[in-house]
Amino acid sequence: MEDLELLRDVERALSIQFAEKRQVLSFDEYFALFCEKPRQHGRIAAQYVRDAMLHYGTYEVDRPEGKVTRYRVFDCPWNGGKDRVVGQEAAQNALFRLVNGFARERRVTRLVLLHGPNGSAKSSLIECVCQAIEHYSAEQEGSIYRFNWIFPSMNVAKKRLGFGASTARGALESFAHLDDIDVDARLPADLRDHPMLLLPKTQRRAIIGQLRETGRLPDDEPLGEYLADGDLSPRSRAIADSLLAAYHGDIQRVLQHVQVERFYFSRRYRTGIVTIEPQLHVDAAVRQVTMDQGLAALPSSLKNLSMYEPFGDLVDANRGILNYNDLLKKPVDAFKYLLATCERGTVALTNAILHLDTVFLASSNEIHLRAFKEYPDWPSFKGRMDLVKMPYLRDFTVEQAIYDEQIDKSDLREQLVPHTTWVLALWAVLTRLHRPHADHYPTQIRDIISRLTPIEKAELYAGVRTPRDLDADQTRELLAKLPDLLAEGQENAVYEGSLGASPREMKQTIVNALQDRRYWGISPLGVLAELRELIKQKSVYEYLQLKPDGGYHDHASFIEQVQERWLERVDAELRGAMGLVSEQQYEELFARYILHVSYQLKGEKLYNQTTGRYEPPDTQLMAQLERVWETGSSPERFRQDLISRVGAWRVAHEGDQINYRRLFPKLIGSLEDDYFKSQRAKVRRQCEQLITVLVADEIGENPAHHGLQAADVDRTREVLGHLTTTYGYKVPALREILGAMLKSRY
Repeated sequence: MEDLELLRDVERALSIQFAEKRQVLSFDEYFALFCEKPRQHGRIAAQYVRDAMLHYGTYEVDRPEGKVTRYRVFDCPWNGGKDRVVGQEAAQNALFRLVNGFARERRVTRLVLLHGPNGSAKSSLIECVCQAIEHYSAEQEGSIYRFNWIFPSMNVAKKRLGFGASTARGALESFAHLDDIDVDARLPADLRDHPMLLLPKTQRRAIIGQLRETGRLPDDEPLGEYLADGDLSPRSRAIADSLLAAYHGDIQRVLQHVQVERFYFSRRYRTGIVTIEPQLHVDAAVRQVTMDQGLAALPSSLKNLSMYEPFGDLVDANRGILNYNDLLKKPVDAFKYLLATCERGTVALTNAILHLDTVFLASSNEIHLRAFKEYPDWPSFKGRMDLVKMPYLRDFTVEQAIYDEQIDKSDLREQLVPHTTWVLALWAVLTRLHRPHADHYPTQIRDIISRLTPIEKAELYAGVRTPRDLDADQTRELLAKLPDLLAEGQENAVYEGSLGASPREMKQTIVNALQDRRYWGISPLGVLAELRELIKQKSVYEYLQLKPDGGYHDHASFIEQVQERWLERVDAELRGAMGLVSEQQYEELFARYILHVSYQLKGEKLYNQTTGRYEPPDTQLMAQLERVWETGSSPERFRQDLISRVGAWRVAHEGDQINYRRLFPKLIGSLEDDYFKSQRAKVRRQCEQLITVLVADEIGENPAHHGLQAADVDRTREVLGHLTTTYGYKVPALREILGAMLKSRY
């Protein structure tokens, strides 16, 4: 009995939820709801999609070109980010601008075509929008309605329909809430027509005008043409006209047969969201309604109608989104109807014209789009299409998130060696970069641009490092031209980001690396080995067929460069585990130098927190660093120049924390190089001792048997502990990684 009481609780909760969500209404109830919130309930598809995107909010992200807006809808907050799109903020913003433009134009007039190379997340971006309206339709703010025709049984109607003797008007307000047992026929509006389309156009416009006058509908919120000028589906129009004739023009009695029903967008059940694959079939047609049991119960005057119902993808997608996946893989003749459909919002069938309210989205790869542009009718299509470019990512720190998420989804995090996805992302981005055209830039920076190597360009795009051979002025000029570098050649058929390693291929590389028994887990060494095999398949991948161009498109060389950058990171972590100077400490040392120099130039003392006294600037510290930088015989001029640059940066970036590494990469790099040389022998010895201890532990021997002193063993185990706990290395992977570093760097 207690179990049944639990079931009763569920039933009561669902009943309350059903009532609260206002699932079924009479037309009068819906009309009151519409007048209460006309902006919400008068939305066309474009306005609905726009509001769904805004519903989840936005935030700012840092990208190479600066701060850009990202829409949370593409983070898929409804499923914990499971299907989120990584990066692609430019495409997100372009899509929103177009949808918002349709909302302001009062109707969808063009098809939005997302184009880019295979694997650039075009389908994923559209899928996020489809999931968004599906989830949004379950929210109170996203409630949306359609209607059904209800014909009661004769014992309920009592000849109330008007096909027999008339009865007193108002005896029954609506048939919307009748139980199923009292209903002989229930016919849904086959296009999920908006309930307000049941009212004549003139009256609809008058109602909207009154709502504007009373302030319930803002003047800056246009009413969609679908609602102002649209019409019912052919079957609903036939039923409405027949009932109106039978009731001698009494529309109130017609509306008694209307049951307004809330519906929810659904990809699975093709309710307002439809994806058309590139197979050949007709997207819409009509068929005559067969006389089933429900239709047999209709009033006699309706039985004489030849009723047709539309069907197909266009019908299923009405009032929502129609997505043409790989549109241009279809023969052009198969989608020529879109020229008129997008422009007028209607589609002409054999014996009917359907009024549609649909957002048309599509995707295509660059190869098919280039071929389509050669088609004679391309100008006609271009006028009815908006193109949104989706290239491969060029920021490897963002690209890395794609592979990290794949690892997490596959529950492989415990087998992942640090920096593996970083290595993969950096190499993938390097394959997509083009040599910049230095002659397009001002004379003072032309030489810097011409010397920019692929890996320097990738690090510049990611904002992690600027070329170390540049001084502060050159660095500032280069960063100022970063937007131009990103935009260079984007109007060309083969633009930067249109060719290169696809994330799909790189994900497969991770899977292959996991199966390589030469390396533990998913290791950078395993990934690099897989990449060396991949670049041999030149006949398979178009980007591997490009000829090297000034260091660019040299994919074999990229592997070695990425390996060197990876070993730099491992080296820095090993030094950190040993307690030597870390990367952050170099910046702290430089910041301390700047502080002392500024006080020295002002002739002031600074407070020493250790001694609790005001003391002169540390001239010994300044001289020590200046010897590394080889400032020569005029350190005062050097110091003054540095302080001037810092001051100029603070004025230009008021309130921001200064990034000394980015502002003075050459000077901090010199500190790192000097310290690296001085500690080289110590690091090499520690690396050898680590390998010795790991080998001894593996074979179950005492490390002392391999010539290590007890103090060395203790110290080595302490370093090993830091590598595993602080930096996340797994002991089985450390031996091969340290061996690679010892071989390559020491």
